[in-house]
Amino acid sequence: MLAAAASIGGCSGGGGEASSGNNGSGSGGGGGGGGGDTTGSGIGDGGGFDFDGGTGDASLNEDTACVATKLQADYEQRPADIIFIIDNSESMTDEINSVQQNINQNFASIIERSGIDYRVIMLSKHGSSALEQSVCVEAPLGSGSCSPVPTAPNTNPPHFYQYSLEVSSLNSLCLAIDTLKGAIPPKGETTSPGWSQWLRPDSLKVFVEITDDGVDCSSISLGADPAKTDEGDIALKDVDDDDMETLAGGTKSAEVFDAALTATAPEYFGTPSARNYMFFSFVGIVENTPPTAPWPPEEPVTWEQCRPGSVDPGTTYQTLSVMTGGLRYPIQQHGTFDAVFQAIADSVISGAKLSCEIEVPKAPGGHSIDLETVQIEFTPSNGGQKQTFSQVKTPEECKPMSFYIEEGIIRLCPDTCAMAVQDNTAGMNLLYGCSVNPN
Repeated sequence: MLAAAASIGGCSGGGGEASSGNNGSGSGGGGGGGGGDTTGSGIGDGGGFDFDGGTGDASLNEDTACVATKLQADYEQRPADIIFIIDNSESMTDEINSVQQNINQNFASIIERSGIDYRVIMLSKHGSSALEQSVCVEAPLGSGSCSPVPTAPNTNPPHFYQYSLEVSSLNSLCLAIDTLKGAIPPKGETTSPGWSQWLRPDSLKVFVEITDDGVDCSSISLGADPAKTDEGDIALKDVDDDDMETLAGGTKSAEVFDAALTATAPEYFGTPSARNYMFFSFVGIVENTPPTAPWPPEEPVTWEQCRPGSVDPGTTYQTLSVMTGGLRYPIQQHGTFDAVFQAIADSVISGAKLSCEIEVPKAPGGHSIDLETVQIEFTPSNGGQKQTFSQVKTPEECKPMSFYIEEGIIRLCPDTCAMAVQDNTAGMNLLYGCSVNPN
């Protein structure tokens, strides 16, 4: 979150001129101005500032604003929790081998160099890829060697955890729900708090699904009886979409999974209207042009699949990727997972890089902030022209050079945030009008 670098300035005094608040002084009949880097003028009995309607002009500046808060252009890097879900069915040997070959050099090491606080959570059976289509992650991401494969996963806190259980070709999303809080424990264990024990509330969650099939499963952990599927559990199915040349199954299943995930753990995954996760999918989707290029979220979900090379196009996984801004890759391109993993690492870094949020400061004594008057002045560090970010009412109204206010937090719109973070030494001022609180 962006932090204010200074305290709140005073409001305009009776007939007074605005002055810098560096020494806590202000002109007019009122008291002193703001301290530190905040600018403003003194509070008086009369004067030129209209507390009910702002300055009388739609524009504010450091001299006419009741509050002018100078900000440090200091964008936080969010932690990132990356959840790999890997199909252990017999057709997945090549894909698992490629994951094991690339997860260190072309994924974890790239994120580590970025400085992001990351961890990888693996939902897949631990073991030999050649003998049982299982996954073993070696050092440095894992804690040791995979030659020979150890009996237990190479767990390596705080960066790597493996929830070892067999993921079939059709049930990965249901298992993700049922293992989240331990309804189904890992292989060899009778109880477990689930893989949610390794998640962090403030982190960006990133799913990476790797399978050559679709979805056809039911959960057991959401109903009244945790030992079986009953009322309250979810059923997901998309395996008929390619034969029927439709997206209906995947569309519905993605919506059901999203609702279940966010209802089960909103503290980690957000809500359907404000999700805190991205979903990347390696599935049996038809190849893009060129064949190694991902399908971006702007491109629609497709029921077309690559034959041979996959069993199903995975329309549920694709829909989740589109819903959350993730990328989709053709799984048959496992020979180029090096470049693909690098691209996903870059996406994780980009998604976790900043949180363009600013707390609304407190108003001077006896006044309240008029939120409708808030403006942001942005001055590029290269001496370019000062720009003013305008306020919109809702996230849906976002446009370039704009922001909105939600629950006491000023949030830069996505395009504005992306632009601002490119100039970490730029100047930013928040300008506010105030209104007098009645006695």
